Amino acid sequence: MKSNDFIASLSDFTLECGSFGSDAELVKITADSREVMSGSVFFCVKGLNIDGHDFIETAFEKGAALVVGEKECGMKNYVRVRSVKDALKAVLPDFYDYPDRKMKMLGVTGTNGKTSTTFILENILKDDLSCGIIGTLNYRYAGKVIPAQNTTPLNWKWYSLIDDMQKSGVETVISEVSSHALAENRIEKTMFDAAIFTNLTRDHLDFHKTFENYYQAKKKLFAEHLKEGGTAVINIDDEAGKRLSEELCNVKQIRISEKDKSVELFMKIDKISDDGSEVVFTLNGVSRKVKIPLVGNFNIYNTAGAFAAASLFIGIEKAFERIENNLFVPGRLEKVGSHAVYIDYAHTPDAMENVLVTLRNLGAYEKITIVFGAGGDRDSGKRPLMGETACRFADRIIVTDDNPRTEDPKKIISDILAGCPGDADVTVINDRAEAIRKAIEMMGEKDVVLIAGKGAEDYQITKSGKKFFSDRFEAEKSLGER
Repeated sequence: MKSNDFIASLSDFTLECGSFGSDAELVKITADSREVMSGSVFFCVKGLNIDGHDFIETAFEKGAALVVGEKECGMKNYVRVRSVKDALKAVLPDFYDYPDRKMKMLGVTGTNGKTSTTFILENILKDDLSCGIIGTLNYRYAGKVIPAQNTTPLNWKWYSLIDDMQKSGVETVISEVSSHALAENRIEKTMFDAAIFTNLTRDHLDFHKTFENYYQAKKKLFAEHLKEGGTAVINIDDEAGKRLSEELCNVKQIRISEKDKSVELFMKIDKISDDGSEVVFTLNGVSRKVKIPLVGNFNIYNTAGAFAAASLFIGIEKAFERIENNLFVPGRLEKVGSHAVYIDYAHTPDAMENVLVTLRNLGAYEKITIVFGAGGDRDSGKRPLMGETACRFADRIIVTDDNPRTEDPKKIISDILAGCPGDADVTVINDRAEAIRKAIEMMGEKDVVLIAGKGAEDYQITKSGKKFFSDRFEAEKSLGER
């Protein structure tokens, strides 16, 4: 977009416009001065701790063609507006020429299972379509892997990212869409061809305040962001999913259930083992038995959602064929070598219950030991529920630090212990590496250890900052010592 056209698009928000030289070609919008390059537009967004106005000179020094802010500046190529955030929201889609209209868009939302579902979708579609992935672990496409600062990027980053995906030849974007992103309108006017709802359980109430607010944020993906003729893929065995399905009007749906045979995708589970599951899927009258190479009932639902959505793009027969492709989801009930030690991202009471019940139902283990903590500066109300869940489904519990962030780790652990009955076998070891070592040291030949909460994360966040930490690395190290 040319700078004169861009300035015109800001007219409804403009209070003052500095002098400008030539009608320059603008290449990107950013609110991060570190990303400014020649031809960029820099928006001075004010955050909780950082004010973009403090970086105006830096932006110009790095080649910014325009700077947009709220404060008086008196510099050339500066536009003062009433609200930077409102102006940014208004111009983003048009600046990037609506890249979501030029690709197939798949969104995945829910409390648990988003990352696994996107991995499964990628696995099913990648032989037929060039895929771009946006999610918790990273953003990856066309040979690029970008660390993820947010599960779903902020609005200016979101549009820049999907625009680059489109220009890099991506045909299908597969994105986790978080409740925070929906509540904060990070995806703005983006429209999806299909959206998957996995489940809804307690989480993020520090942000949403009530469970109803949490649900309504998730619902927005289906009520406001589906393209005309788009499809909602919904797990109706989940209570919130059933409600969502009933409340959506004039929206094409693929409902998923292992209880209700009237749905579009019915599942009959034949076998669940530590090698995976054997399930009969019946989608719109077409039935096949498939081997899902992932452990757990919850992964059957994740696979079902991915399969149903993928079938819209490559057809039912191809989707069936691709389910059994070799599949690995980092940090999601991931086995460490050949040992009965698993790492998993479970960090909510429901997710912990799902994983522990899965391990219990495998029937091969005498005792289950769980190592877990809870994140600091997050929903504290779920902590005693996590403690209660761990004590109900595991035999030995080791409570440790997760990512305490700025909170006192002892307070976090105290909150967890409040949910543990007095007769439970509970040990507190703050040092996470030592907690993992102790759990593996205590393992009997027929025992299993679950290290929960961080999954594939390779860091730990404390008051001192962010440092390298990997549950897998520590488990491998302890197994080697054993």
